[in-house]
Amino acid sequence: MLGARFCFKQQSTQKLRRNNCRVFADWLYNSRMDVRHAAMRSTSAVYVLLPAMFASMRPMSSLVAGTMSSAVFLMHSGFSGSAILVGLAMFTLTSFGFVFNDILDYHKDAAANVKRPIASGILSRKVAMLFALVLLVTTCTVSFLVGSGGQVLVMVAVALILYTPFAHKFPLMKGLYVAVLCAAPLYYGSFVSRARYAWPSYVTLALFVAGREALMDANEVEGDLRAGMLTIAVALGDARARRIGTYIMALSLGVGVIAATGWAGKVMFLVALFSLLCVFSWPKLNDTRRIELSRLPMLAAAFAIACG
Repeated sequence: MLGARFCFKQQSTQKLRRNNCRVFADWLYNSRMDVRHAAMRSTSAVYVLLPAMFASMRPMSSLVAGTMSSAVFLMHSGFSGSAILVGLAMFTLTSFGFVFNDILDYHKDAAANVKRPIASGILSRKVAMLFALVLLVTTCTVSFLVGSGGQVLVMVAVALILYTPFAHKFPLMKGLYVAVLCAAPLYYGSFVSRARYAWPSYVTLALFVAGREALMDANEVEGDLRAGMLTIAVALGDARARRIGTYIMALSLGVGVIAATGWAGKVMFLVALFSLLCVFSWPKLNDTRRIELSRLPMLAAAFAIACG
């Protein structure tokens, strides 16, 4: 009798151990699967966030600003690590401006169904703000390495932060605000290289940007109307604003060809003018695509102005 009880107890103990082992194995397997799924979700999030963060910087437009500052420095101080740092500082600061103002314009852009990472919700405003702060800190760090021009970057940063409130308060003047703001890369490059550019260089750049802003306003009329913003395109009509913007851009490059003193500047202005005419005469391109491609003549014009 005692032997039977002992055997029964031993069997029960073994069965309990097997059950415990099975439970532990199941728990271990589920834990591994949870970790694997979490890693896959994290990887997927990174693959989504990184392109969205990159797109929110408007890399081509930011590259134009950085290239202008760097090219100005190169023309007057020669190639060095400082030339790259000067361009990088303006690139990251311009990127900061785009990200920060997209955050402020979230409701307007979302209502207008603007296809941008922040407006579409791909990039949350909290993550975007953290990213903007990283860009601003990067700008400060690079500026410290450059060794001069920090005060110029501070003024530009303040102007970038104030842009959206200004645009909402004075929508008719926002194109002029952007035109003046886009002269900052030229001024920053000339400041750190101790070079001087005459007023026609700044006027040429401002005119081109003002014309491009008119095109962008014409492409965003519906969203501006919903937001109650009386822009130039709303006041004049999108078709008229589009024509005026195109003429101003072409005129500014034509003036640049005449005003340029060196052959390199004249050639680059001609390249910019030719590429602009190609952008607006190329068939089957919608207005959004033409505005995007207008960055190419803007980049050529940046080199032309740097060459003088």
